[in-house]
Amino acid sequence: MNKALLLSLVLFCCGLQMQAQTLTEAEVTAKMNEAFALNNAKKTAEALDAFLIVGKNTEQQRNEVEHQVYVCSQTMSCMCYETLKRYEEAYLLAKKLMSGSLTEKEKKDVSHLYAMNGYMYATSFMHGDNRQLVKARTILEEIMPYADDRVREYALPKIPLSWYLEGAEYHLSQQYDKALVCYQNALKGFIELRKTDDEISVLRHIAEIKGTLYDVAGSEDAYKQALALAKQIGKTNVQMEILKGLWNLGNTIGNVQQAQTYAASIDSLVDVTADLQTKFTYYNQKGNEARDLGQYGIAEQWYLRGKDIAECADTKSVSANKHLSYSNLRNLYAAIGRYNDALLYAKKAIEEFQAHTPIGDATYNMPYLALADIYRLMGDKKNCYRSLDKIFETASRIVDSKELYHLYATKGRCHFAFKDYKSALNDYKKADELLATKYPQTDGDRISLLALIGGVEHQLGNYTESEQYYRKYAEYTKALYGEKSQEHINAQIYLANAEGFAENVTYGCNDYTAAVLQLKALMKQRIPYMSSTEREGLWNPLSSLFTMMTPYALEAKQTQTAFTKNCYDALVMSKSFLLESERSMYDVIKRMGTSEDMHNYTTLASMKNQVKAWEKDYNANADSILSVSRKISRLENLLTNRCKEYSDGTDFMDVDYDAVKHALGQNEVLIDFTDYISQTQGRKYAAYIINKVQGYPLLKALFAERQIDSLGIVRPDMYYSEDYSEDVLKLLWVPLKENVSECTTIYYVPSQLLFQISLESLPLPDGSLLGSHYHFVRLSSARELVKMKSNAIGCKDDTAVLYGGLQYDVETTAMAEESKKYDLSNLFAIRGEIARGDSIFHDLQGTKEEIFKIENILKDNKWQVTPYMGKNGTEESFLDMNGKSPRLLHLATHGFYYTPNKAEDVDYLKGYTDAMSLSGLVMSGGNAAWLGKQLPKGVLGGILTANDIARLDLSNTDMVVLSACQTGQGKATSEGLYGLQRAFKKAGVGTIVMSLWNVSDKTTSEFMTTFYERLADKKNAWNKRKAFEEAKEIIRQKHPDPFHWAAFVMLD
Repeated sequence: MNKALLLSLVLFCCGLQMQAQTLTEAEVTAKMNEAFALNNAKKTAEALDAFLIVGKNTEQQRNEVEHQVYVCSQTMSCMCYETLKRYEEAYLLAKKLMSGSLTEKEKKDVSHLYAMNGYMYATSFMHGDNRQLVKARTILEEIMPYADDRVREYALPKIPLSWYLEGAEYHLSQQYDKALVCYQNALKGFIELRKTDDEISVLRHIAEIKGTLYDVAGSEDAYKQALALAKQIGKTNVQMEILKGLWNLGNTIGNVQQAQTYAASIDSLVDVTADLQTKFTYYNQKGNEARDLGQYGIAEQWYLRGKDIAECADTKSVSANKHLSYSNLRNLYAAIGRYNDALLYAKKAIEEFQAHTPIGDATYNMPYLALADIYRLMGDKKNCYRSLDKIFETASRIVDSKELYHLYATKGRCHFAFKDYKSALNDYKKADELLATKYPQTDGDRISLLALIGGVEHQLGNYTESEQYYRKYAEYTKALYGEKSQEHINAQIYLANAEGFAENVTYGCNDYTAAVLQLKALMKQRIPYMSSTEREGLWNPLSSLFTMMTPYALEAKQTQTAFTKNCYDALVMSKSFLLESERSMYDVIKRMGTSEDMHNYTTLASMKNQVKAWEKDYNANADSILSVSRKISRLENLLTNRCKEYSDGTDFMDVDYDAVKHALGQNEVLIDFTDYISQTQGRKYAAYIINKVQGYPLLKALFAERQIDSLGIVRPDMYYSEDYSEDVLKLLWVPLKENVSECTTIYYVPSQLLFQISLESLPLPDGSLLGSHYHFVRLSSARELVKMKSNAIGCKDDTAVLYGGLQYDVETTAMAEESKKYDLSNLFAIRGEIARGDSIFHDLQGTKEEIFKIENILKDNKWQVTPYMGKNGTEESFLDMNGKSPRLLHLATHGFYYTPNKAEDVDYLKGYTDAMSLSGLVMSGGNAAWLGKQLPKGVLGGILTANDIARLDLSNTDMVVLSACQTGQGKATSEGLYGLQRAFKKAGVGTIVMSLWNVSDKTTSEFMTTFYERLADKKNAWNKRKAFEEAKEIIRQKHPDPFHWAAFVMLD
């Protein structure tokens, strides 16, 4: 009953309304006049209502007058809608009018309104939360035939723009095929409109997608088209960005040659432009390159240059430049452990970001992510969590799933770092849950989360779950990046470790082997195109992947299997890799290159030494360092490309277990020591034992370094004393003894702590030495054994150069006269005319007599001998041997090796951090430079560092005898021992005699003289190793204390 009554009332009211809207002709005329009056009075809303009433009462258009009134009222309604910015209603009304019968004049007026309001309505769908690009484009295409020139000017570019924006959406969500279709349509439109800037933007996005899809040719072609257009319109900053893209493309696909080509183009571009934005981009690009290569000091200087431009008051620098500069410096300092500086720039980045971001914006606190990460690295839990809390204050307003992912991923890293693994797991799963709302599992960030979750599951002891996540991670990295990509190789190794913990050892060994073989193949592919700096940048983060196979094999109890062989192949690859890589380049140039190539090589070596010297004070020498570093990069690339024309230079990577085994004789054994870090026991040692008969190498676990530390040995000579030697033997030799027969020749390669120990000098309980029961041969790497058995001595002439009895205090005028004797061209390093020092080197009286005796012994045996004594044994005389070194080189002088911390107390060395600059020999006149005296221009200071020696060609030298203190010391790494040993090996010397600690001048001279006497003895027939061991035994009989004789070692 009530519903019926309500319906009746509604119908009655509607009837009244219809009657009210039906006006007489006079009333219509009055209403029209009223509408015009209101419109003229700027009362647009009231005017609109009046015009609409007129239209309602004339829409039947029963005669020509009524038609004209109707069209006029509706045209005016469209204009009012437009004024009121009610574009949808204006567009729809105009569209309705266009479908009716209009005169040409009416059609012209309505067409304009239709097109203009349609344009404005369409653009509302191109931004904001209501983005509907297809709808926008449909409307724009619909109105375009009716648009006049003015509307077309604005509307037509919006069609390709809509394609561009739609492509960007697909691009972001990794729907690359759809994105490319959209971008191609956008490109076509921009080309027709001659919108060059927009063409360039689209081409860059096309290039980026094609690069991601490994369509290298397509990506490069798109970049090149964009580059040509950027050159055409003279946009150097855009050219810089495109060249960066081409450079990144080359690096991504491992085409080092391509990357080098575009890097050179970037350098050339910045040299000719005055555009500050271009320079800003360049400086940050160079900083990124240097950072990726581990050249952190150089990276810092490039970033600081960029910061200076960003902060320059004379430039129209945008805030983004400052924020980028601060962020780059923040990240660099965090990476190298300069946390206070990292915090400073993190806070600057926050201030800059927030100064240009509304307080209520969802991203306002996002820069605190980086701050939390720095506190995480510092181990500052309180401030780390406080920074996270700051981010989450505005997290509820963040809607972008990628931004939320970064937030939760950072939170997960922080919880993981502070061992709150359950919270970390929840964070990572939350991050994935957020990404899953918009992105498929093939999204790169979702793939990376698989590894992070797998790592947390491992820490929680859920090994099966961990393996499952790592397996998915490996599968997806293979699909996304390719089977031979570094990302997939890393994923395989993670999977192998997870399989090991899940007790799927066979699968783990197979995956680890496959990964390392692929990594080796990848490196062989890339190395020929890489400079030595780039090789070091590639190798340093990868080396552990090779060396960590050994602890995996021990845990898996794979101590003499096919997998053990693969582990040893990886170890041989890793030891002295960079040394062999650089030496290989030199050998190629020497054998096949031109005189210009050799000139460039020596110039390159000199410039590198120059930069090393300048690096002592980065701030004072920043301009010089950056300028010469650019020249070094160009010259390295030139030489790399030249070497590639001659040979790929990767033969040294082919040395493996089979090659080593083949090089061994029937009664010979190789013991290759290695070390690794255990999470629970610190550094541990193991050894591979190889002989001629066994099918696979034997892997033996040895000891933890802290077991040696617990013995209380504070000096290296204490290893050989009766109080400690028995314990040392139990740890180091007893586990190996059963696998080696007496009288066997044992080649051994030390590692880390073992660089300080001479196996042959360890005393046995019966008083004899270990070396009296076996024939020990110390090697820098197993490759030396292969070379030893296959190469003949480079120089057959019996020539010798002897240094000794040197005068360390020489007047600078006399030094200048000595310097004039040698034309070193570009070989010598200009270290600066003033050096600093804190102590002096005293003359070694015993070395003068030592040199006289050795000279007589050699001359008696028909050797051609050149002695350098007194003021003649200058640094210049040594460098002059480059390429024409003698068969025998003897240096009786002061040697030195300092750690970076100890070098801080020595002004001459202060500022150096690399071991090759902190170890060396003192030549005639060395005190002048050491004490900071003014040297004549062009005169070298007499301090011959390992870096100086390493750049020489001493390959004719069969043996160098370092009759000097500390010459066997250096910085131990997985790559080998950095110091004089490495320097002479890199220079091409065969055998090195050196000392492990400081020995008195008198005893050293006595040992050296005895060594040459035994060497010349007819019974020894110039067998250097036999003579060396006899000399040690003679000195041992005279001076039983190991301090006097055990320091001397011979290295092949």
